[in-house]
Amino acid sequence: MKLLATRTLVLIVLALLFLLGFTVFAGRYLQNAAVWAQHPSNQHLYRNGRLKETGTVYDHRGEILLATKDGMLTFHPEQNIRTAVMHATGDPGGNVASGMLNVMWERLTGWNLLSGAYRYRSSLSAANNLTLTLDAGLCALAFRELNGRRGAVGVYNYRTGEIICMTSSPSFDPQNPPDIQADPERYEGVYLNRLLSAVYTPGSIFKVVTAAAALETIPGIEERQYHCSGKLQIGADTVTCLVAHGQVTLKEALAHSCNVTFADIAMELGAETLTHYAELAGFNNRLTVNGIRTAAGRVDVTQAAPVELAWAGIGQYTITANPLAFMVYMGAIANGGLGVAPELVAREDIFPAVTKAQKRILPEETAAKLKAMLRNNTLAVYGESRFSGLELCAKSGTAEVGKGKEPHAWFAGFLDREDYPYAFAVIIENGGTGSRTAAAVAAGVLQAAVTR
Repeated sequence: MKLLATRTLVLIVLALLFLLGFTVFAGRYLQNAAVWAQHPSNQHLYRNGRLKETGTVYDHRGEILLATKDGMLTFHPEQNIRTAVMHATGDPGGNVASGMLNVMWERLTGWNLLSGAYRYRSSLSAANNLTLTLDAGLCALAFRELNGRRGAVGVYNYRTGEIICMTSSPSFDPQNPPDIQADPERYEGVYLNRLLSAVYTPGSIFKVVTAAAALETIPGIEERQYHCSGKLQIGADTVTCLVAHGQVTLKEALAHSCNVTFADIAMELGAETLTHYAELAGFNNRLTVNGIRTAAGRVDVTQAAPVELAWAGIGQYTITANPLAFMVYMGAIANGGLGVAPELVAREDIFPAVTKAQKRILPEETAAKLKAMLRNNTLAVYGESRFSGLELCAKSGTAEVGKGKEPHAWFAGFLDREDYPYAFAVIIENGGTGSRTAAAVAAGVLQAAVTR
């Protein structure tokens, strides 16, 4: 009897251990199965460490960006397009986190939790294909405009959320990947999608955020006159402008990018208010684009000294901005204060019945005032002739990034046109003056966008 009880107890313990092990395995399978299946040693999906077969990826005009031929990945026939959209398609080695080969891996290969990967690959069908919102030709043009400089260009429809242009430099031809390790300086950060996954000191583009906060919280701000003598003394420290602007209104200060005025305004707003309006603009938060989480721009001025807060108000200090998030903010201003979530995959491929995500960023009245000020920037400073027919509303930025280094060049804004409701952002690392270098890139890309 004692032997029977002992055996029963052993069986119960073994059964409990089996159930525990099965539960742990099931939990890990549900959580990690896709990662396990993605391992290059999986011979059902990979050959010599590369995917054998996937669905086809198209741009919005129907051009094939990625497909499988004779068991091998193939990309667009034109090298300039392959290189320009590499951060969207991904590379054969799976190193680009934002590429469809990573983000939409399950969709493209047909893998799922129930049937796994063990089946004839001929079962791939149109259901495994993807259509991106990108215009591949426009991406290639934008990449050429960057002309080998590190940076990114983004353009999106602020009504529908469709990203029509996304390119990041440096890049490479995914059909013929180079030896990255042989030239690390040239290819530094080459796998990083700088539009989605990088942050930069924003410089004067951040003055748009400061202006929004001022319009909302400082009574009579539009009529107030500020005096700029070329510098603002704050204790033992000084905030400087390139020139003495004299008496300026908020509108004029934004057009001429007067540091003194915006430093003064930032100190009047205070850290809490400036942070609040920065967070409305997308700072301290991440966007998600078809499963890709963007980098988060940061505004942390809670412990800032007065002079640090002043510099923060003009986009310096420790402020950082993500290019895509700032493009969405500009789109919200154009769209009456409503921000529309950006998308890279055509809605009919993923969630056609779901209403596009919108979020109230600013009151309509405030958005209208900012739009008028940004339009004035082009008319009064940047030059309408440089952007003929675009109805451009924009702000440049020249972000100081350290002694002895060329500043980062920014240009961001939107077209105030019903037929082409496009918002954009251009960032060129160490590119110099934003109103010159980044604006020139934007002009070329936007003119092409409205004529294609």
